Amino acid sequence: MTDQKRTRKFVFGNERFGGSYTPGEFQFNFPEDMTREDFEKMFSERMDALYRKGNDLKDEFFDNSSKRKENLKPLSIRVKPHTKEFFKNHSILSPRDVLEMYEEFNNGSEAFINSLLEEEKQLENELSEIQEKLHNAKLFKDKLVDLKPENEVLTDQDKLIILKQKYDRSEVKEIGNETSLGKAQNDIIRDIQIYNTLIIRVYDNQVLSIGVYTNAEPVVYYFKNEYSDDDISEILNHVEEYCKENEIEFSSMQNSLFDE
Repeated sequence: MTDQKRTRKFVFGNERFGGSYTPGEFQFNFPEDMTREDFEKMFSERMDALYRKGNDLKDEFFDNSSKRKENLKPLSIRVKPHTKEFFKNHSILSPRDVLEMYEEFNNGSEAFINSLLEEEKQLENELSEIQEKLHNAKLFKDKLVDLKPENEVLTDQDKLIILKQKYDRSEVKEIGNETSLGKAQNDIIRDIQIYNTLIIRVYDNQVLSIGVYTNAEPVVYYFKNEYSDDDISEILNHVEEYCKENEIEFSSMQNSLFDE
């Protein structure tokens, strides 16, 4: 098997620059229109690349490189004079180095290709797993969008943010435990008088808005969660009586502004 392998002929390069060799022989086809300087530059670059590639393959696939060198047959190289002179005076590689690189590359190429195929399979499996995870994540996200929180309790801050977004041209005032029953009633009545009010709208005993003739709502009152329901009812009853006395429409609605 070893003798058959070493008598195998290898062809490399292209129509412009190439050659062939068998173990024990080495030949170059040197194009007539190529200068010596171009050839030396090209050859040096190619040999440097092959040398690095050969070392990489040797380190990865061969543990007995020293033993392989001992088994190499003596070389009989027949090259043109200028090529021989180039190897002798300019090349960092010897003819034996070139042959060793080609043999190591040829022997290692199959294992190298198999390793690439195995790596491709692993990448395909990883890609399949990633795609499955992305699909599951999308399904989970879609379900989260469909789910609506039950019995979610909004804080005063949450409700104030909603009101300020909805009534962006209005002044939003808060009524909490720090505001007495009498002061809350007086503040609302005073604003009704100041703005020449047309209608009072109450939403679920939480929000009271003052509407004027231009359909604007300059002031909106918000009763905090902490405020007593009895006190709110008393305030609204007082405001409703004032509206009746002054022919101002009073509209009380059960729907909340915070359910949306």
